[in-house]
Amino acid sequence: MRRTDALPAGDDFPMTDSLQTHKPLATTRRTRVSARQKREWLDGYVLVAPAIILFVLLVVYPMFSTIYLSLFDYGLTDARIRFVGLGNFVDLTQDAVFWRSLRNNLTILVVSVIVQVGLGLILAALIDRGIRWGKGLARTLNFAPVVMSAVAVGILWQLIYDPTVGLANHFVRAIGLTPPTQGWLGDPNIVIYSILVVACWQYTGYVMIIILAGMQSVSQELYEAAEIDGATELRKFFHITLPSIRNVNIAVILITMIGAIKVFDLVYILTRGGPANASQVMGTYIYYNAFTVNQAGYASAISVVLLVFALVLGFLQLRLSYRPREDA
Repeated sequence: MRRTDALPAGDDFPMTDSLQTHKPLATTRRTRVSARQKREWLDGYVLVAPAIILFVLLVVYPMFSTIYLSLFDYGLTDARIRFVGLGNFVDLTQDAVFWRSLRNNLTILVVSVIVQVGLGLILAALIDRGIRWGKGLARTLNFAPVVMSAVAVGILWQLIYDPTVGLANHFVRAIGLTPPTQGWLGDPNIVIYSILVVACWQYTGYVMIIILAGMQSVSQELYEAAEIDGATELRKFFHITLPSIRNVNIAVILITMIGAIKVFDLVYILTRGGPANASQVMGTYIYYNAFTVNQAGYASAISVVLLVFALVLGFLQLRLSYRPREDA
């Protein structure tokens, strides 16, 4: 027989101190997890803080400072400073040398993409699947110009283009043609293309190495399956290799375009923007205005235009390389 009279009923049941003060286990766990997450977030902020500070000091501050200074007429070596608003940008629209430098940049961009990416793709394909022996030597020889400094490359090609002892003139005469009378770097009609030869010679190997790395990451099983189906090397290249390295190709194209927009060193070493501003690019024109004619505000305005080009190309890279994730 059960004893029910020993226990108080209803509201008369006594609440012990432990039941009144004990917190639910889930609440305590949430509190502990929250504290752990806060410590992890704090550790993460501490780790990335130096990189953020450097980014602000070396990228964000100079960028906004350049935009601000483009609104003034001032020089680096005097106390002249006068607010002109968008006056520097208005002057750019009427500056024939600026438009020539912009046209030269666009010429370098188009030719560099076609030659460097096209030739780099062909060389990478040959090294990846076209040759059986000497792949390491081929990679080294093609990549060697990339590791050379721009100064060394410029001096080397100045000797090659030299009218008296240069190899370029000897080669042209050997095939029955006449070298330019004003020299390869002295003729305004061909000087930009002479610089393009140097740029493509130096950087095609860089493009080739990146594309080759992408090709070597393609699964060999795809090629083996294609061989079983009787596919030729050309069909495998267009239907397996190229689709598999799509993002790599987009990346090298945009890297080449950005390099063409901000080119400076080779042009400055080879020609200083001459003759008669025929090889002037935006980078050398910025330098000329800032340090030669003491028009730093005008140079800042050209830098802003250059910045806009770089931002547009960076945005294109993000858009073209983005692929939405497919849910499983």
